[in-house]
Amino acid sequence: MSGRVVPGSGQGQGQGGRGVATWSASRVVKRFKVPLALWALGIFCMLFAPAPVKITAEMEARYQSKMDRVMEMTGDFTQVGKQLEQFDAELYKAKKFGWWFRSEDRKAVNEIKERMAPYEKELGALERERTKLEAEARNELGLWSEAGIREARDVFWSTYSRGKRQAQVGMMWDLVWELFRSDNYEDSVNFFFRILWIIVSNAVLFLITSSLVFVFKVVAVIRSFQPSLLSGLLFYALALLAAFSTVAGILSLVVGAAVGTGVVISKNARYLPQSNRRRQQRFVRHHQD
Repeated sequence: MSGRVVPGSGQGQGQGGRGVATWSASRVVKRFKVPLALWALGIFCMLFAPAPVKITAEMEARYQSKMDRVMEMTGDFTQVGKQLEQFDAELYKAKKFGWWFRSEDRKAVNEIKERMAPYEKELGALERERTKLEAEARNELGLWSEAGIREARDVFWSTYSRGKRQAQVGMMWDLVWELFRSDNYEDSVNFFFRILWIIVSNAVLFLITSSLVFVFKVVAVIRSFQPSLLSGLLFYALALLAAFSTVAGILSLVVGAAVGTGVVISKNARYLPQSNRRRQQRFVRHHQD
């Protein structure tokens, strides 16, 4: 038996299909070479790239030394916090119903606020000092160290997880309301496509929302390490590239799965229950022909 491929046979069609797929893939790669390269770079940065700067023992010691100074401020925070709690309790008692309309009550409230103001200023100064010391300690490690890369990744995945939970809640409520539609069981095809649209739209919305939240939250991470302007801008650009590439990859999987599911539903539509009206219209057309 010869090894030739018979035209129209299953083997020939399979090889032809693989050839078309390979040609289409190579054409897409050649046409979108730069975007695909950037997408691959972003995925690598998010999932696989190691930190450019390794944390040494000396860096860790300097970091810990400055964090110890932060811990020493705990007593000051506790003392000021207790004083403010006492003033808050006095204010709560002084602000009786209608206190604003009585001059004596207003005078008592203002007197408590005047005594409270120096402690509020002291608390603000302590918080600024703590933020400064924490930034200096982080700067000893560096934005491009394992600590900076890990914190940026944690921010992305935390926003992603929070958005996913919100999307699941949105899907649940949309599906619950969908069950109350009067035409759900009249046409199974439209019903399945509506369910598919609910899932995809909520997933796309949460991915876009999570990306926008990350755009702003990663700025706080960068500022906390006090990098130079050039270093911070470069890190921000790479962080956005990694985030958008990851979101694009997840989005393509979601949309691709939805398209595949839609094709399967369309090809098997005749096997699904249809509305009585459609069956009646098909019956009338059949007898008219």
